[in-house]
Amino acid sequence: MLQRHFAVAARRRRMLDALVGRIAETSVEAICQLVRERVESMSLCEARGYVRARAAGEIRRQARVAFSQQPGVDPAWEPLVILRATERVAPLALRQLSALRREAVPTHRRAA
Repeated sequence: MLQRHFAVAARRRRMLDALVGRIAETSVEAICQLVRERVESMSLCEARGYVRARAAGEIRRQARVAFSQQPGVDPAWEPLVILRATERVAPLALRQLSALRREAVPTHRRAA
């Protein structure tokens, strides 16, 4: 009986993690477009907080879509999923913005 409870809890946790990951992945591009200009002049800690704050609306929108498309998901999980997706999207967005910035900066080589 106890093992069954743990199996159900593990399946629920995997489903939540997959939902959080999908919401973060589908939101990251829009969030990068939203914060790109402002983040360039910020420190890493400032940028992380700024991205989390600005990401809230997009994450909520993507969460509503995901919850409507996935049957069997408890609507009471929505605040938890939004919180976790918001935390997960900040590093994804900052990593993507950093990669774009590195591509945009031309590397000059000195002639011998």
